[in-house]
Amino acid sequence: MSHDDKAHTPHTEGPETALRVAVDPALCIGSGLCLATAPRHFESAEDHRSRARPDAPAPDESADDAVALCPMEAIGFLTSRPPAPPPAPPGP
Repeated sequence: MSHDDKAHTPHTEGPETALRVAVDPALCIGSGLCLATAPRHFESAEDHRSRARPDAPAPDESADDAVALCPMEAIGFLTSRPPAPPPAPPGP
């Protein structure tokens, strides 16, 4: 399936999920489309490949566009959930 044929699913965020943008450095070819499309979310590494900015805001429409435009499909969204609450102490 070509990049143009793939279905683009925008980021989603639920109340228990925090999203962040991620770039797979093994796939990135440094085309710069993500930097041009969503500069608040990406920066260039020393090897000219893109990486997610550590201070990036929550993903927005520009991050969705960068994911859709990446020719190598190197960009995605990682989810993290808050830690589970500690177990309740044993009852009496």
